[in-house]
Amino acid sequence: MSQHSIMRNSMTASSGRAARQVKHPKLPSLEIEFSSREFLNHKSRLGDYLRRFGLEGDAAFRILAYHYAISHMERSAGVPVSLREKWKLEYRKIENDERVIQFLNELVVNDPKGTALPEWYQFLVGRRFREGSGKFFTPKPIAHVMAQLLPRIKNPIIMDPTAGGGTFLMEASTIWNDSGCTLIANEVEPSLIELAMLTLELGTSPRHVKHYLCANIFDTPAELTAWHGRVDYILANPPFSLRIDNEQFDSRLFREGYRSSDALFIDTALNLLRPGGRLICLLPHSIIANSEFAMLRSTVEELWNVLAIICLPEGVFQLNAGTTTRADIVVLEKRLASRDRANTRIVLASVPSVGIRLNNLAKDTRENELETLLISDEVRKALGI
Repeated sequence: MSQHSIMRNSMTASSGRAARQVKHPKLPSLEIEFSSREFLNHKSRLGDYLRRFGLEGDAAFRILAYHYAISHMERSAGVPVSLREKWKLEYRKIENDERVIQFLNELVVNDPKGTALPEWYQFLVGRRFREGSGKFFTPKPIAHVMAQLLPRIKNPIIMDPTAGGGTFLMEASTIWNDSGCTLIANEVEPSLIELAMLTLELGTSPRHVKHYLCANIFDTPAELTAWHGRVDYILANPPFSLRIDNEQFDSRLFREGYRSSDALFIDTALNLLRPGGRLICLLPHSIIANSEFAMLRSTVEELWNVLAIICLPEGVFQLNAGTTTRADIVVLEKRLASRDRANTRIVLASVPSVGIRLNNLAKDTRENELETLLISDEVRKALGI
C-alpha cells in the first residue's frame, strides 16, 4: 500500500464531501442499552456483590454468563452442556443469595441477545488483555459500520480469526438476518471463545451456521487450514504489534522480515480467503504511513486489490483499553490471479467522529461520521455495496 501509488490512482472522499449525495437512506443508529452513568453504577454494584464471595475475573464472568444462559434457555440452546456445567460451578457459590440473584435478573432480563456481554467481560476480565496483549475490543459503532462494507451475496462464509467477544460476527449476522450464512469465530484465549459463543448463540438467527475454534492463528493449526481458500469475508481487529517468531509460519511477509502480529495477520487472511474474497480489518496507522512498512505495502498491492483506507481519529481505544494507539479501517480484496489488473478506484477518507467518546474529557457523542461516509453513491459504488 505504498502511499504514492495509492494517492495517484485513488478516488478520495472525506466524510464532509461524501455527504452531498443522499439517495441512500441513513444507516440505522445503534441503540445504547446502558448509558455511561447507568452502566458504571451497574458495574460498581455487581463488583461489590461478587467480591463479598471472593469472586472476581473469570469466575465473576462465568456467574454472569450462566445467568444469561438459564434466563434465555431457548436462545442459548446451542451452548454446550459441558460449558454450562463449568459456569454452574461458580454460580452455585451465589445462587442462594436473593439480593445477588435479583440484581442479576435486572441486568439480564432486558438483554435477551446478550448485547452487553462484551462490555461486562471487559469490566470483569479485560484488564489482563490490556496489559501487553495487543488486544483491544472494537467499539460497537465502528464494528457496525465495518460490517456494512460487506457486499450482499447468498450464504457467505464470514470469519473473524481473532474474534474477541464476537462483536464483528454479531454485526455481520444482522445483515443476513433473514437468510443463511456461516459464521466462524476463532480465538486463542479460551475465555474469549466462550464469550463469543454465548454472544453469538443469544444474538444470531438459528438459520446461521456457527463454528467456534480455539487456535493460535500463527501456528497454522489444522482447525484453520481446513478453511483455507473457502472464506468469503473476514472481519477482524487483530492483535497489534505482538512479535511473532514461529519459523514454521508460512508467510511471505514473515520471509520478508516482518514479525509483528498485525502485519502477519494480512497473510493469514490471504490464506483463508477464496480468490475475490474480502478482508475488512483494523490495522495500526503506522502500517499505512511509516516508511518501515514500505515493502509490506508493495507486497500487499501485488497480492490484493486495495479498496479503501479510512483513517480513524486518535483515541478510539482510549476508554476501553487505555491506549491512544491509532487505527485505520483497511478494505482489501484477494486478487483472482496475480496477473489481474490493480484496482484504480480506492476510497481514501479520514473521519473525525465515530459515535463514541474518544477520551474522558470529550463530551458524549452519538454522531458517527463513518455512517455519513457510506451515504455517498460514489463510495458505495467503489466498494461494491
